[in-house]
Amino acid sequence: MKEIGLHGRGGQGVVMAGELLANIYFFEGYNVQFMPSYGAERRGSPSNAYVRIDKERKILTRYSITMPDAVVVFNLTLLTNITLKNGGLALINSAEDIKKTQNNTKIFVVDANSIALENGLGTPAMPLVNTALLGAYCKASGEFSFDTLKRVYEDKMGKRARFNIEAAEKAYESVREI
Repeated sequence: MKEIGLHGRGGQGVVMAGELLANIYFFEGYNVQFMPSYGAERRGSPSNAYVRIDKERKILTRYSITMPDAVVVFNLTLLTNITLKNGGLALINSAEDIKKTQNNTKIFVVDANSIALENGLGTPAMPLVNTALLGAYCKASGEFSFDTLKRVYEDKMGKRARFNIEAAEKAYESVREI
């Protein structure tokens, strides 16, 4: 079983990203479990979503995820509060490289803020980075196909899917490992 944490702030699309990610894995043949977790429902407050996946077995576990195998960090201000299993994968929304503190952790960065704004997603004060980050996560993890991501976006977003797919493609192309 693999556990994935998505961490951001209200208004960045964290919960929707978790739901989309669960659907992507489901269409790739995984057993999935999706758990949103947020406090006050307001823009800017911390917001988290968690996804469990398992290719072989049904997921019967219901406990909270405290040490995920992978994290997607929507906002750098939350980086100090996030835990990750030793040897895990971290995808971070940042225009700059991040200092690597664990040698066996795979760290990827992508400037999802700029990508979202270039595609008309959100505002300068609150770029909607969720769909771009999932495009970058697709490449960083290598666990699902970009075609499946596109299919889920089209199914869930209808006419709005085009801009989100373009953002995901740009993030897929520009994500880099540190």
